[in-house]
Amino acid sequence: MTEQRRSVTVALAAIPNTGKTTLFNQLTGARQSVGNWAGVTVARRVGHFELGDYDVELVDLPGAYSISPTTEEQRIVERYLMQTPPDVVLNLLDARNLYRGLGLTLQLAMSGLPTVVAVNMMDEARRQGLDIDIDALSRHLGMPVVPIVARSGEGLEQLKAALREVIEHPETEHPPHISFPPVVEEQVMELARRIDALPERPPLDESLIALQLLKGEGEQEVLDPRVPGSGAVVEEAARRRRTIEAVTGQPFATTCAECRFNAARGLAMEATHALPRVRDAVANRLDAVLLHPLFGLPLFFLIMFVLLQVIYAIGFPLQDAVSSLFAALDGWLRALAPLRALPPLLRSFLLDGLVAGVGVVVTFFPLLAVFFVLMSVMEGSGYIARAAFLMDRLMHALGLDGKAFINILLGYGCNVPAVMGTRILSSHHNRIVAMLLVPFSLCSARLQVFVFLSAILFAPSTAALVLFGLYAGSFLAVVLVGLVLKALRIGGRPEPFIMELPPYRVPLLRSVLLRAWQEIRAFLRRAATLILSGVVVVWLLTHVPADVPPGSAGTLAGRLGQSLAFLFQPLGIHWQETVALMFGFIAKEIVIGSMAVIHGGGDLAAQIERLVTPLQGLSFMVFTLLYTPCVATVASIQAESHSWKVTALSVGQGLALAWLASFLVYQGGRLLGYA
Repeated sequence: MTEQRRSVTVALAAIPNTGKTTLFNQLTGARQSVGNWAGVTVARRVGHFELGDYDVELVDLPGAYSISPTTEEQRIVERYLMQTPPDVVLNLLDARNLYRGLGLTLQLAMSGLPTVVAVNMMDEARRQGLDIDIDALSRHLGMPVVPIVARSGEGLEQLKAALREVIEHPETEHPPHISFPPVVEEQVMELARRIDALPERPPLDESLIALQLLKGEGEQEVLDPRVPGSGAVVEEAARRRRTIEAVTGQPFATTCAECRFNAARGLAMEATHALPRVRDAVANRLDAVLLHPLFGLPLFFLIMFVLLQVIYAIGFPLQDAVSSLFAALDGWLRALAPLRALPPLLRSFLLDGLVAGVGVVVTFFPLLAVFFVLMSVMEGSGYIARAAFLMDRLMHALGLDGKAFINILLGYGCNVPAVMGTRILSSHHNRIVAMLLVPFSLCSARLQVFVFLSAILFAPSTAALVLFGLYAGSFLAVVLVGLVLKALRIGGRPEPFIMELPPYRVPLLRSVLLRAWQEIRAFLRRAATLILSGVVVVWLLTHVPADVPPGSAGTLAGRLGQSLAFLFQPLGIHWQETVALMFGFIAKEIVIGSMAVIHGGGDLAAQIERLVTPLQGLSFMVFTLLYTPCVATVASIQAESHSWKVTALSVGQGLALAWLASFLVYQGGRLLGYA
């Protein structure tokens, strides 16, 4: 008889930039799911792996420096640990700088939850001449500590063994002692006794609960207000907090943080035996060039240009191969007797609508796959963080918020989470500015349109230059709109911004491929849902009324596009592309599928090449780059700003800038003889 497997939950907790994502990927592989935490837009990742007789659910908690709920990420961590404590906590530290992470580790150790500590990047610590005393860490923390190198897999088997041992024997050893002033020790001890006497005591150690209550942070997460006596405990905590602050002369949260990080500093000094940290000489030389005040930014653009050239050199032949396969599939389907026997309208819907629309989108996904793989390499190498540092410097020179640029950078993946992420900014003015700038980031949905059209209308080397120009145009739009908003005094004062640069690394192939696959899978999921729905609607509009030729100017789509011809003719955009742009307001992924249906199926690339000149195509892409963001982004701006005026300003400025830029591109090109 097969023994039933037991399911356990392990929470992965760490401060940012400790290699948490790499360890998560190493442990779970492709068995991952991504969603949002309840009530917020912060990503929630869950993975699974087997550990002997156990099925482990690994929950990737947001990177946080403590469980004091001063940021959205820290609030999520506190709520999760307090309300749904996991079976085991896996805490990750950076061997190169233990002090930064030990503050969180000490809080986790005080929680009473069974915990395993993994000290990551041991190889880089060794290269820097650091010797980490793992045994000393384990003794002081009262929990297993395992040295690992997550990116190469070194120490992962020992880590799994430690996890299994703690799962089977969850009894915690002595919690580490943090030295507080006598008045704090006394008040914490007395309040802990009151908490321990509650009829339904919290699942975590009462001393940690007492500290959280004394800080006055997240009472509802710490104590269930429905439990008899919990309200009186919260009130008592407030009285005791006033007593402590009267003696210490500063906020209790400050006293608590000082004591915790003093303990972390002492423990780090005891466990680390080496000279003060010295960065690698090669890294210093690289940063001297890549972060140069004058040459760093031009070098970044040059690197991105070369990267795009490589993407097209590899991806273009792959795209041709997939396109040929779909052409053969289309011919085979059209020759099938069952399909030929269908009514003409239904056959057109299946072949010219569904197959043509989805087929066109899928045929250019090899280019996107190459793009995501190479961008994962860039990110894993540590260079993307340096690019953000360079851009941040420029943003500050323009009077923009440094932290807001992180949201703009996120917008190059997807505008929606980038807009939602503006809630982490402390200034209302800066949140509004960031929301207004994010839609000009060249998101991955727009990228799909540009990759497809540039590959049709331009030679591979020129297509790479066009795509590079669109990225540069996106950045230029962010700068220009930022300057206008600054002149209008919509933004606030720039705030200090601290960003730690990760070390240079050779990206791990497995991590690169897994990250790229996540992006590709998300694209294919959109192709199967959102794009498919858009294609169906466009097909209906291009075939109604039934007494006119499908796809002609007499259909609803044709009449709609022609009604706006006076606006788009000066831009060189035909009514067919105008209709595609209108559907692009729903989602930019629909644009190419819409064009496939509007042009009546068949060889869309040949039809576009015949009907659209390179100059017209460039004008269309510039308009797509800058005009109204997708409806989900617009909804996010309204939800985050709570202002229809800000939402209308975002839509209006995008449309105005898009029309003006496309007009200049098309009419300027005609003047230069490129019509």
